[in-house]
Amino acid sequence: MKTSSTRILAPAALAAAALVAPVPAVAATPVPQPIVYEYTAPCPGSEDNFLSFTAVGKVGEINLPGGRNIYTAPNLRVTVTGPDGDSRTYIATGATTTRPLDKGNVLFTATGTNVITVPEINNHPAGVYYTAGTVNWILDADGNEVGDMFTGKGKVTDLCKLLAPVS
Repeated sequence: MKTSSTRILAPAALAAAALVAPVPAVAATPVPQPIVYEYTAPCPGSEDNFLSFTAVGKVGEINLPGGRNIYTAPNLRVTVTGPDGDSRTYIATGATTTRPLDKGNVLFTATGTNVITVPEINNHPAGVYYTAGTVNWILDADGNEVGDMFTGKGKVTDLCKLLAPVS
């Protein structure tokens, strides 16, 4: 599920999702669907510096009142491969919630373990991160970052530095 045009979570990279959904009377029941999805994301350095991903597992979306959403990823495994063929597999079974804020901004909160891609925007380079714990970020109505790239007490690992370091 694509959470925005600027930042993608492993479970959120797998299908399109609206940030402001119609308000249901009660929370929808999640029905995680099996997926196998392949994609690439750029890393800083050059046009040839990118990571390739294969995500296998399930993803689901729960629509909540007030335009809020929860994206789930039961049993999701993401294999990340660098340009030299070195790869690592990550368990990305975390959940991500979205909550509308003032002025069309949206607060994202990722909990558990996730693989998050970040494009080149707001004075920081493109990148790919593995997060564990709770991390937050805010995007405006155009998908631009508001404030810091990640906040919260979660641990953030830069996968570009690990698998696609610039020489």
